Amino acid sequence: MTTRQMLYSDHPILGPVFTSPPWKIFLCASAAACLFLLLPAIALGLHSIPTAKGNLGLLFSYNWSLMYPVVIPLLLAMTVAVSERMRDCVAKLEENGRISSRSAIDSRGYAEALTEYLRSRARILLLVVLVISVLVTLIDTYNLWIGFLPGHLPPPSRKPEWDTAFNVMNWGAAYASPEFSLYLNAPPSKAGNLFFDLVAYIFQGTAYFLLLFWIGKFFLFLTAFAQLIGGANPSYQFNPLTDDLDLRMGLKPMGRLFDNFLAITLIIEGYAFYHRLHLIKLANNQPLMTYVTRTMSKIVFPEQSATVPYPLTHLTELFKKESWALNGLDVSAILTIVFMSVPIFVVCFLPLWKIRTLIEQRRTEEMEKLQKEHSAALAARNFDRVQLVQYEKQSLEQANIWPNGDLRARQYLTVILALAAGALAPPLLAIVLVLSFSRILPRYFRNVFHK
Repeated sequence: MTTRQMLYSDHPILGPVFTSPPWKIFLCASAAACLFLLLPAIALGLHSIPTAKGNLGLLFSYNWSLMYPVVIPLLLAMTVAVSERMRDCVAKLEENGRISSRSAIDSRGYAEALTEYLRSRARILLLVVLVISVLVTLIDTYNLWIGFLPGHLPPPSRKPEWDTAFNVMNWGAAYASPEFSLYLNAPPSKAGNLFFDLVAYIFQGTAYFLLLFWIGKFFLFLTAFAQLIGGANPSYQFNPLTDDLDLRMGLKPMGRLFDNFLAITLIIEGYAFYHRLHLIKLANNQPLMTYVTRTMSKIVFPEQSATVPYPLTHLTELFKKESWALNGLDVSAILTIVFMSVPIFVVCFLPLWKIRTLIEQRRTEEMEKLQKEHSAALAARNFDRVQLVQYEKQSLEQANIWPNGDLRARQYLTVILALAAGALAPPLLAIVLVLSFSRILPRYFRNVFHK
């Protein structure tokens, strides 16, 4: 069974996209970004807008000029590669006997049952992702399009940037500079700016759609694993490998999937954090390092207070709105935080609470079985069998709950949590990392992961 047949059989358009060679997807997506974003921006004069507050052109907005020609193609190429590993994972688990049918009547293999599960939910997934992508794009640009209506200007809530460059005459004296004065001699037309904005935000919506679609497919893949093996009436069962030298109970193929998905999540989190910093820079109208140094100095060396004791002044400075930079938390930032929470939900909720419970339950059942074998071997004075069963019991007791290893999972989740917290409030990034290095956060994860 091919990857397209297993995962994308009901997606005649998206199936070929997510089953093409990764290098081809990267090159095609990168070329499309250059063709539809970078070149038109240069042609319309939106690529460079030098002002006293920095260059506000598209080429200098790295959340566009770097994100779509490089990062998004990289993420899409990684999703294609992981799709192939999803198929290989199912094939290996079934071939090695880690997943087997509970009933001799049902002749279907686990791969066929998984394919039917995904096929039955293919249209719903497509509709949900399409609606979410359209809503996200509309909410992100709700205050942009009104500025293009006759007799209207962009509202103050829309920060001056390349998408409203036709309005540079009204940006104010704060943006004045010699280079900006030259740009004012030939500003972009309203029609040209509108055309480019339509193309740019359709491109952004398409990128949202493709990434959300694949995340949804991975979500369904993990849900199928939990439902088919540990649902109300499971048709299949997980058979732990009791003498696994990797201490993964035979789930190492799934561990590679988790590593790849966590790497994709890490890139998304990193972009969300950078995007938050970019919005803070626009909102404060000052270099980003000015905000960073000023905020950190206030937190590390807080001002004395007559009502708050000294050690607590660190916390009061931390939770001030100036430290959180709430003036940079606009609709775009909120959407970014929501969008990045989707991978966290998929990674943490399903594997940690559903699949983890299933694996733990099967390990307990296997331990009870081995205990009975151990007692029977002792009664029969079969000491060779006693030693073998003891080794298998020790392997199960030391086995990792996460298929990719508990230590690696903790490391990934610590960084992901730090970036997620930093996207909400940048100082929280340092707080989470400090908690991690002080062993408080690892101790919490250890309590969650450990049996």
